[in-house]
Amino acid sequence: MPLAPTLRRASDGPDAPALLEAVRAAALLGWLSVVAVLVGLAIGLPVAHDELVLGTTVLAAVGHAGLGLLPWARLLPTARGRLLLNLWSAALVAGVCGLVLTAGGSSRLDLLFFLVVPFLAMVHDGRRLALWLAAAAATYVASTLLTTDPLPRSELVLHALLLVASGALGLQLAGAIRRQTVARVEAIRRAELEGAMLAEGHHRVKNSLQVVADLLLLGRPDDTDGTAGAAAGAAFDHAAARIRSIAAVHDVLAERRGGRVPADELLRAVVDAAHPGATTLDVDPVTLVFGRAQNLGVVVNELVTNAHEHGAGTVAVRLRHDADAGRATLEVQDAGPGPSDAAWADPGLGLRLVRQVVEQGLRGRIERGDAGVVTVRFSTDDDAHPGR
Repeated sequence: MPLAPTLRRASDGPDAPALLEAVRAAALLGWLSVVAVLVGLAIGLPVAHDELVLGTTVLAAVGHAGLGLLPWARLLPTARGRLLLNLWSAALVAGVCGLVLTAGGSSRLDLLFFLVVPFLAMVHDGRRLALWLAAAAATYVASTLLTTDPLPRSELVLHALLLVASGALGLQLAGAIRRQTVARVEAIRRAELEGAMLAEGHHRVKNSLQVVADLLLLGRPDDTDGTAGAAAGAAFDHAAARIRSIAAVHDVLAERRGGRVPADELLRAVVDAAHPGATTLDVDPVTLVFGRAQNLGVVVNELVTNAHEHGAGTVAVRLRHDADAGRATLEVQDAGPGPSDAAWADPGLGLRLVRQVVEQGLRGRIERGDAGVVTVRFSTDDDAHPGR
């Protein structure tokens, strides 16, 4: 169809998008009128001056196409747009009237008014609509009475009644289009407002978590206090890193205005917060809901931190996603041998936390592989956590 502008280019008020939808529907009615005449001529409709009727129809199609190509989304809120709608309406009414007078009453081209009247009902409202409907009715009566070979009075009365029904249907359709469009625009606005508020909430949570991590480090024991002090200091560092990993998830959510979290952005934020520049990422495209993203962030932070502390070389993080199965596989690997049998059998706080989050938060499982690989398998479906 010629009318291609989208609702997002309309004015800020809901009336302009609703009117744009109405104009698009009305344009379809205009094309149906053109097609109806062409089909009638092709099947041998009894018309007088068929060449003149064909030329008039082609001219109307050209004008209709030209009007349809105008930037209605920008024009409709202006007085110029209203003027163009009036010109378009006048051209349709006059064109159909001319066809009826040229083709003769036996052609039944007066039935085209059944499409013109809904067009008028869709693109006009209020007093302007009443004037246009009155003008269309007067034009209909004049063209059907003045044409050559007029139809019998009984058939004209039937056509008039059907025309009234067509007008009523057009009014109902126009009202439905306006109501649905206004409701959709309002729903979009509410969703954008809620997204903005949710993003602001995530931003505030991120800032608060960062403050908590900084305050925690302010009370960090000095490493010079001996082995006990170093161990206590490391515990403080780990706790602050865990808090920052959760803050990184909220930071990504704030950037996404509270929507789903792209896994690549999530893991990059978590890794940069924990060990920037020392970890490689290879992540399939997948988005995660907030709860799953937060749990995955905690798991990745712990596994990457453990790999850097106890492994060797660069740490590699890979995330593979099977969209058909709704499953994902996370692999964290370094150049060392990976967790020992003893560490796996009697894990420390970090590995216990990972297992708990994987099993209870992600509803997945964690495995130890060869060559320093730790694998986590979990579901990415939204309904993977019933009741949670």
